[in-house]
Amino acid sequence: SAGNRKTWTWSGWVKKGTVGAIKSLFGSWNGSTSSTYFSLIFVAADKLRIEDLSVNYRETTQVFRDVSSWYHIVLSVDTTNATANDRIKLYVNGSQVEDFSTTNNPSQNADLGINGTHQHGIGRPGAQNAYYFDGYLAEINFIDGSALDPTSFGAFDDNGVWQAIDTAGLTFGTNGF
Repeated sequence: SAGNRKTWTWSGWVKKGTVGAIKSLFGSWNGSTSSTYFSLIFVAADKLRIEDLSVNYRETTQVFRDVSSWYHIVLSVDTTNATANDRIKLYVNGSQVEDFSTTNNPSQNADLGINGTHQHGIGRPGAQNAYYFDGYLAEINFIDGSALDPTSFGAFDDNGVWQAIDTAGLTFGTNGF
């Protein structure tokens, strides 16, 4: 069933298995219409990109090439936000990413491809048979209807290391998990 296509959060712990290749973390697509496509994806330059078929919303300047480390990635989306640059927020290891080589914003109250009644994928962009993630994914959470920050999924320990926390108390919404 359809969920909230304006406001949602994806969180996951990611350990890459390869560099220099296009690899999807999470996405949606029914295989035919552009309004159903949305992807959080590593591009061949090892940067993170948030995109739909016609718009590259964000692409980091930071590269992710360490295949021995875990990254905690949080994508928080709220197209109802009146501040355009706050409609899509990306966090890595508890800190908000603010340096992007590309920044485009969805229009206010836009329905994005996530949470429609079409196929979604973890480690691939929906119905597309390509860009399968190579590596490990853990503690994947999807929150339908809330734009959360990383403190809902992790915290710094006494040594300043970002660690996963128990998410059992979260409200996951209609399609959340």
